[in-house]
Amino acid sequence: MSTRRTRSAVHRRILTASSTVAVLTAGLTGCTQDAKDTDAAPPKLSAPASAATTASPSASVDPLAADKVEVQAAYDRYWSVIAAAYAQADSKGTDLKKVATGSAYARIESGLANLRDAGQITVGSPLYSGTSITFQEGAKLKTAVITGCTDVSKWKPVNKKTGEEITLPPERRVRYITTLTAEKWPTGWMILEEKIQDQTC
Repeated sequence: MSTRRTRSAVHRRILTASSTVAVLTAGLTGCTQDAKDTDAAPPKLSAPASAATTASPSASVDPLAADKVEVQAAYDRYWSVIAAAYAQADSKGTDLKKVATGSAYARIESGLANLRDAGQITVGSPLYSGTSITFQEGAKLKTAVITGCTDVSKWKPVNKKTGEEITLPPERRVRYITTLTAEKWPTGWMILEEKIQDQTC
C-alpha cells in the first residue's frame, strides 16, 4: 500500500443552489559498535564455506513492484488531467483521451457538460491519500484496481463569470472512498472505470 496526498482532481457531482448538478468528483539506522573498544574479545574464526551456504536468503523482490509504480503514475496523471479539465469546464486541450476511456471517460465528460451548463468552473485542489493497488488474475490484459480516500473539501465550484463560490449542501460528503479500474494498453495504463463508494474515509 502506498500513501500519497497531492494535487489531483475528483469528479463529484456538484449541486448548485438552483438544483444544477455537476460532477466533481497524490534513514537507514544501523547499530554500530564503538570502534574504540579496546577490551573487545579477539575475533572468532570464520565459519567453514559449507556453513556459509546455509545462510538465510535475502528478502524476495515484489514481482509487481514495477507495475505498481506505473499504475501509481497513471493514477496521479489521471487526477491531474481531470483537475485541468474542470478548471475550464472542458476537456479541450487536455490529455483526457490519453488517460481515460469507457465509463470513466464518459463520466468525466458528463460532469464537464454539467459545469458548462451551470456556467461554473472549479477552483482549489482535491486531495487523495491511502492509495492501495491490487491486480486481477486471469485478465487478458494486466488489470489493476486502485482504491484511495478522496477529499474534495478544498475543491469548490464557482461562477465562471463572477468567481463567486457556489453554496453546496452542508450535509454533503467531502471525504469518501473511490475505486478505479485500470488496464495496461500498449500506450500505457488507462483508467476504465471509476466508482465512488458510499463510505467515508
